[in-house]
Amino acid sequence: MISAEERFTAIYEQHFPLLAQIAVHKFRVPDTEAETLAHEVFLTYLRKSDTINDLRGWLIGAICHASRHYWRLNGRNVNVEEDFDFDRVDPSSMRIVDSLPAQIAAREALECLSPRCQEILRLRYFEGWTMHEIADHFGVKPKYAQKLVSKCLRRAEAMYGAKGKNES
Repeated sequence: MISAEERFTAIYEQHFPLLAQIAVHKFRVPDTEAETLAHEVFLTYLRKSDTINDLRGWLIGAICHASRHYWRLNGRNVNVEEDFDFDRVDPSSMRIVDSLPAQIAAREALECLSPRCQEILRLRYFEGWTMHEIADHFGVKPKYAQKLVSKCLRRAEAMYGAKGKNES
C-alpha cells in the first residue's frame, strides 16, 4: 500500500508540467509565475483532496481559474523599461488635431447610410480590405463589389451634403 505522501508525489510529478504548460501557453502567464500558480493549485489540492472526484479535470480547472485570477490582478500592470523616453512623441499623434475634423465628418457621413453601406465602407476604408475580400465577404464578383463601394460613396456624399445644408 502506498502512503499519502507517495501518492501526492506521483500526482505532482505527473500533472505539474501539464498545469504549468496550460498557464504559459493558453493564458500567456510568464514561466516563473506559471510554476507558482501550479504550486498554489497543488496546495489547494492538498486541502481538498478528499472532496475531489475527477482529479485531472479539477487540476486543469484550478489552473485555468488561477491563471485568470493572475491576469485580473496583474493585467493592468505594464512594465515600463527604465530607458523609456517619456518625452518622445508618438508619430501617429503628431497631426491628430488636423485629422479630427475629417474623422468626425467621416463618422457623420457613415451615420447617414444604411447598415450595409456602412459595413462596405468600413471594410474598404477603415479596415483596408481589397475589392476581392469584400466580394468574397458579400458573395459577389469583384467588379460588383467595386460598384457597391462606389455607390455607397456617392450616397454618403449626397446624404452628408444634404445633412449639412439642412443644418445651416
